[in-house]
This record gives sequence, C-alpha cells and structure tokens, in this order.
Amino acid sequence: MILKEFNQKIALFRYSLIAPIITNTFTQTSVKDYLAEIAAKSYTLPNGKKKEYSPATIKGWLVQYRKYGIDGLYPKSRADKGTSRKISNETKEFIINSKLNSPKKTAKYIYHEVIAKGFESETSISLSTVTRFINKAKIGSKKLVPDDRRAFEFEFSNECWQSDVSVGPYLTIEDKKFKTYIIAFLDDSSRVIVGCKAFFKDDLLSLMSVFKDAVASKGIPKKVFVDNGKIYKSEQFHLICAALGSILSFARPYSPQSKGKIERWFQTMQKQWMNSINWNDFKSIDLLNESLSGYVNSYNNTIHSSINKKPD
Repeated sequence: MILKEFNQKIALFRYSLIAPIITNTFTQTSVKDYLAEIAAKSYTLPNGKKKEYSPATIKGWLVQYRKYGIDGLYPKSRADKGTSRKISNETKEFIINSKLNSPKKTAKYIYHEVIAKGFESETSISLSTVTRFINKAKIGSKKLVPDDRRAFEFEFSNECWQSDVSVGPYLTIEDKKFKTYIIAFLDDSSRVIVGCKAFFKDDLLSLMSVFKDAVASKGIPKKVFVDNGKIYKSEQFHLICAALGSILSFARPYSPQSKGKIERWFQTMQKQWMNSINWNDFKSIDLLNESLSGYVNSYNNTIHSSINKKPD
C-alpha cells in the first residue's frame, strides 16, 4: 500500500472515531463515557496491525480536526502547515461580505463555502489561512455580535441529507438511444430537494457535481445517508465528507424502508414528471435538466402531505 493511500485510510479511520462527537450523535450519556467505550476496543489498521488508543489520544485527534480539518488527522503533517498562503482579492471580498452579512458564520463554515463556490481549491487554501485572515481583518464573531453559543444549535435543516440514484428517461440523440441517471439529495427534515440532476453516467464525477451544488446552495449537512452503491463507497467521497465535517452513513443492506423519504420522492418524481413528459422532445442532457429543474422547483414550493406545509 502506497504511503499516500495508507495515510488517507488512517485519517478516515481517526475521523470515524471522533465524528459522533463532532456531530453530537453519540448515544452514551457523555463524551467521557463515549471515549471510554471506544478506547476499550482494539482496532485493525489498514496495514493489518491491531492497536488500542487512549481517550487522551482520541481527544488529541479531535483537537487537531477542529484546528486543521481532515488534514489534521493525517499521520504526517502537511509540508506547508504553519506557513502563510496568499488569498486572492476576490476570495478576501467574499470572506468579508459573508462574515458581515452573517456574523455568526464560523471560519470553518466560510472556508467550506469558499471551496464549494469555487473561489479556491482544497490545495490552494487552508482553514487556518481563512481563520487568520478573519482575525487580522477584525471581523470575528466577537467583534461583530455578542457571543451566542446557541448559534445553529436548534436548526433542524441540514441535520441529515438522504441521497439515491434512479434511472431517468431514455434520450434519443442522432438516432442513438442513451440511458440517463438522476442523482438527488433530499433534506430529511424539511423534505427539500437540495440537489438533483440528470447524467449519462452514474459515477463519482456526477455525484460530486450534484453534492457540490447542493452544499453551495444549502450549506453543509451533519450527516449524509446513502445506500451501499459503488459511487457512495468511493474513498474520495469519504474524504470529502470528512473534510466538510459530515458523517457518511450507509443504509443496512436489504432494508429499503431506511431510505424511505428519498425513495418515495423518486416514485413521486416518476409519476408527476417522467410519466408526463415526452422523452422524444429532449435532444440533449441540458434540455432534460432544464425540465427536471423546473419540476424540482415546483415540488419544493408545493404543500407536502406528510408535513402539511411546503418543504423549506
């Protein structure tokens, strides 16, 4: 196993242990009890070795993650850690406006917005760089509004997104028939379709296209709940969720009810949209997506029977 791959697996393993603390989803009575329980277990590492970890070690990973994100969980520190990275003027303007418009946004949240909206890439900017810039610009939360530790604490949207893939309409282009796939993300609480798009391939690139747009539009979910399909099992998708601070959770095999909301939405979409359009009218995937987007917007603005209101 090459070093880079091994380090990624170690980082994801460490994240899997601290994720319930980060998202406050542990079932024990306290963080201390959770740490004691997982520290009592033995773990098999990617190289086959078995190892146990003390609560202090696991808490150390938590501190590193909160400081540096997923990079802080790699066995070897980044070569550029502690060095200053330049921020483009466009990115600086976005950070300042984002913080002034929403003072309670954290540096970590803004950092992920910067990446999700395409101002910078994960390799061109770090969380620590954004944090330093906010502090130097004197636009930190304490400078703008009184400290409120309850920020975002009682918001239920983005607690969990469900995602699935469904076969879409068959398109006939230049006398050739093409199969399409529709990838969607649904907010478990509000029922809003936060992302949805049709593709010719159900691969990682297609998944990331929808996920990136959803995060840019609706923010970062605490949890992403999916089935055991190949695109969701990708190590790269694991890493991206970990970098965002989201738990990637998989449905139990042969348990269709566990992803009931997204599956019921696909059934509704098929009845209301796929069965009502003429598939031969669409000569490109872009035209199909225009129609699909229109349907999703209509759905998101219609009273939902199970919650007695519009998804919001």
